[in-house]
Amino acid sequence: MPAERPQKHGIEGRASLLDLMPQQEEAARRRLAELVESVAARRPPTTSFSRLWILGSLQAKVTCAYLAYWLRSRWADADERERLKSETHLKAALELLGTMGYLRGAVMKLGQMLATFPDALPDEFARLLPALHFEAPPMHYAMVREVFLDEFGKEPHELFESFEREAFAAASLGQVHRARLRSGELVAVKIQYPGIARTIEADLKNLRLLMQPMRLGEDWDNVVAKLAEVERVLLAETDYLAEARFAQEVGNSFTPEDDIVIPRVYPDYPTRRVLTTEHLEGVHLEEFLAGNPSQELCDRYTHLLTVATLRALYRTRCLLADPNPGNYIFMPDGRLGLVDFGCTRRLTEEEWQFQCEVEEALLRRDEEEMERLIVKSSLYDSAEQMGRERLELIGTVIRWQLEPWLTDGLFDFGDPDFFRRGMDAMVGVTRKGFMRGMPVHIWTTRFILGARGVVYRLKGRCDFQEIYRRESGRNMVAE
Repeated sequence: MPAERPQKHGIEGRASLLDLMPQQEEAARRRLAELVESVAARRPPTTSFSRLWILGSLQAKVTCAYLAYWLRSRWADADERERLKSETHLKAALELLGTMGYLRGAVMKLGQMLATFPDALPDEFARLLPALHFEAPPMHYAMVREVFLDEFGKEPHELFESFEREAFAAASLGQVHRARLRSGELVAVKIQYPGIARTIEADLKNLRLLMQPMRLGEDWDNVVAKLAEVERVLLAETDYLAEARFAQEVGNSFTPEDDIVIPRVYPDYPTRRVLTTEHLEGVHLEEFLAGNPSQELCDRYTHLLTVATLRALYRTRCLLADPNPGNYIFMPDGRLGLVDFGCTRRLTEEEWQFQCEVEEALLRRDEEEMERLIVKSSLYDSAEQMGRERLELIGTVIRWQLEPWLTDGLFDFGDPDFFRRGMDAMVGVTRKGFMRGMPVHIWTTRFILGARGVVYRLKGRCDFQEIYRRESGRNMVAE
């Protein structure tokens, strides 16, 4: 099914970010332009102290902005209070965007996760934070040259027939430039920000420091294990050679008839910090939705997104653990492009067996077995030890996650009630501090929530059960 109009993939740097701002907010537009210019010319700080200091300064700025709003709004009428609140949200969102764009790394990934759920944010945040997926302020070309000289001993123009100095996409760990090989192919060249691995180590060190008050709690050992898991996977994401292998492995599971495209990796050009792939034409989610696509087209892409993630899971045992909007390309001929396989988590044999146990219990509608597995996944020996409140709250989240498996026919991922029930359940678990569980659940939860956020924004529907049957080879059991 062809798209409704020809489209192009990518951003045009500063101008694209400025388009996110209302025309009447001239001061905010100037501030955004200043932030972009400032971030592009600076290396991200890599020491724990400097990054913690910057985050502390951000907190102080945001706190002061909202304090000023509170003071000014006390003598304002309703309309003026609303204007002041919107203005304060916008200032805070700009500071958050600028700081995360400067720090990059794990801090920026947190911003990307927040941006996946726009309904949970004020409108001003929801408008700006999605830029972190692929429109973050790029690094200056001088730093690009430096990376190429370190990795290849050559500058970009010595390796490629042509190389665009301006990045067309930029995110948490690197940015992407268009280039043309001497053989004529148009390619996308992903270049890692200098020192990004050290920023991840620094952020996790700071997180461990901030979480020290939890040492006396019964879940501390599990917290330590989860932080180690996060650090391991995020550091693995900085190895572009590993990403190239994942992309090839996942790509081999698709055929042209699937209408799902994994860009080809060019083996003569990859290093641990530079990756060259086929360039895919298309647009990201924001621009796709701006074209007012039909329900039929949104349903088609929801179907393709579901096939893509389940195919990767059941054919390669890989979780595409970073399903943010910047990793999907809506191509002009109706195909779906998948890019960025850096944050890919392969399930171990033990984890895979547990996944199969959960699915078998689900297929049998065996509530007793599901309860046993929830207790096991939360690392308790019994339901009594886990406690009824924790068991019920965790069970609510898991049953929400599995709801599409139990629904015949079209499942409506755009249903606001369904989406909010899941978000409310997650908030309830977080507020209670019921976070104990297998470290792999960090990624399974991110995998599900990220994908749900994308298809919710698409307001898409698909026959999830049928796709699951086909991709897993399992059959649902009638009630």
